[in-house]
Amino acid sequence: MHDDSATLVGVVTVDEVEQLAGWLRAAKRPRVSLSRCNHLHTGALQALLLFKPKISAAPKDAFLATQVLPLLNGSSGTAGNKGSEPP
Repeated sequence: MHDDSATLVGVVTVDEVEQLAGWLRAAKRPRVSLSRCNHLHTGALQALLLFKPKISAAPKDAFLATQVLPLLNGSSGTAGNKGSEPP
């Protein structure tokens, strides 16, 4: 993590959530790169959703790219489910 940019690498664990949230709170215009991230603890995801940093690089991990990135970019990620009924 730097002044206004951070790169999340590998597995972001619960032990890193507090530091990430603190940095997001303090950064004026936070930018987060997910290109090297392959797993986010749900607490880290919640911090990213709360503080809404600019995502400067998309994750290469397929699950993060297809399921998590749309949430972080403000999309519900449910465009492919139009017309389907809830379970």
